[in-house]
This record gives sequence, structure tokens and C-alpha cells, in this order.
Amino acid sequence: MARGQTLISLLDDLRAECRLSLNPAHNAQVRDGQVKHLRRTQLWLWEDFDWPHLLVERQVPLQAGQRLYAPPEGLVIDRITRMEVRYGGRWVPLHPGIGASEYAQWDSELGQRAWPTQRWRIYEDEQIEVWPIPDQNAEANTLEGTVKVSGIRSPTPLVADDDRCDLDARLIVLYTAAEILAASGSKDAELKLTNANKLYAKLRGKLVPRRQFRMFGGTGRTDRQVLRGPPTIYYRDNGGS
Repeated sequence: MARGQTLISLLDDLRAECRLSLNPAHNAQVRDGQVKHLRRTQLWLWEDFDWPHLLVERQVPLQAGQRLYAPPEGLVIDRITRMEVRYGGRWVPLHPGIGASEYAQWDSELGQRAWPTQRWRIYEDEQIEVWPIPDQNAEANTLEGTVKVSGIRSPTPLVADDDRCDLDARLIVLYTAAEILAASGSKDAELKLTNANKLYAKLRGKLVPRRQFRMFGGTGRTDRQVLRGPPTIYYRDNGGS
């Protein structure tokens, strides 16, 4: 199996794993519960790991005098991994956390503005606060003053029959089958869970980069340094320290 399998196909595979009838009419009374199990399993797997294929970038233009911004569509604020602002023709990291020392310099409560915006934090009601409040609008042509938000996008909710899963279909089905079988006291539950854990470990192992090294050393940049990308900045509201 692979990603992108439809909900109706997931249901067929789940029923096969649980040794249930594949006739939709025979599952009419439990269908909603099966769908809910599948949806919940995908959501749990999505929350448990930063799946690289779900990493997206969204652009938010800053507006003069605007302090708070909604997260870009499809991005949950807790899964934002990095924010950058276009300044001086390049993308500059926005540092996480806004505290007393920042407000002492430019007090957002008093509407004080400056440029460029330098920091961000999670504000109440799932909003993004930027500091200092920008004193000019972003430029559409050069992107100057535009914030680039990187993060793990939300998964497809799996509601309609043709909705497609964003994670490995076999993994979703195995974990869901293990849960359903365990609830019914089936002896197959442990085997399904073992297989699911093995598959999960295998998939994650392929996605986590391995450490690179040179057997006999060397000078200059190492292979690890060449392959390593820019650091990921995670939000931590530490009071501006």
C-alpha cells in the first residue's frame, strides 16, 4: 500500500484485516465507527511524527499596524516549524518568543511600530503575534516584508468516500485493525499491533537522515556538513530570552 488511498478502499482493507464481511451492507451499522477509527489513527500518526512529505511553506504579507495574524490555511499553529521574513532581499529567521524586554523596546500595547519585524509568538485564540508591529506593508513585487511560514500541513479529514489518506494506508489499516480486534478480545490483535509497529519503525527509519562520516577523516567541510540543511526553529515562548 501507499499514500493516497481512498477512504472506501481503506474500509475494504480494514474489514479484510479484521476478517469481517466485505459487503458494505453487512457493515452498515458499524461503518461510522470504522471511519472514525481510521480518521483517528491517521490523526494520531500525523501528530506523532513530522512527515517530510507534508512539509509546506505559506506566505503571509505583513500589514502596517497589524500585530496579529491567523495561521495560513491548512497549517495548525502547533505544527509551525519555522518562520522567516523577507528583508533586504533575503529570508531572515523570525525568532520565537516575545517578552518583557521586547515590549520595553517597542510596546505593542501602545501601538508602537518599527521595521523590520524580528520575533513571533503564539497569541490567544490560536493567532500569531509579530514584534515589533510593522510600520509598512509588504511589497508584492519584491516580497519585502512577507513572512514565510513553514510547517506540517493538516491531514485530509477522511470524510467522503473519495477522500485520500495522507499517510501510508497499510500503516493506518494495521493500527486501526489492532485497536478494533483488541476491543473484541481477538487473538489477532497482538499480531496486527506488532506488524504495525514494525512497519512504522521501517517507514520512520527511511525518513530520518543518517549521520554521515568519513572513514579516514579529511580536511574542509565534511559530508555531514555538506548534506546538512538549515536548522529548524521550533516555537518556545521563553519570555524573550
